[in-house]
Amino acid sequence: MQLTVQWGDLWAPVCLMVLSIILSLGTRGWRRNRRAAVMWRSRTHWEWLPFMFGSVAAIAELARLLDVPGPGIAIADVIARVLALTTVFMFFRTLFILFARGGRLLFRRRTADSSS
Repeated sequence: MQLTVQWGDLWAPVCLMVLSIILSLGTRGWRRNRRAAVMWRSRTHWEWLPFMFGSVAAIAELARLLDVPGPGIAIADVIARVLALTTVFMFFRTLFILFARGGRLLFRRRTADSSS
């Protein structure tokens, strides 16, 4: 059974990649004005997660859509898997940073409230 892919299947990954670029451009000015980002020197890169998800799907579907021979599909699958693992790592890193910041803010407010 042959897997069929159509050009319409690429709309979702491409839209995710465009959304990611828009998010990155939109948050650039906000990030520059935040002093906390400069002090902590840790960025979450959450705005690039849709781009990574979209690129994984686009690479896997594009190789099949262009009817690439077997070794080419194998290489595209390996690249897609590596990007998928990177995306999962970025996702968990983003969650960890956001929870750490939230916990830091939560405990800072509790100590400030208890001292007064």
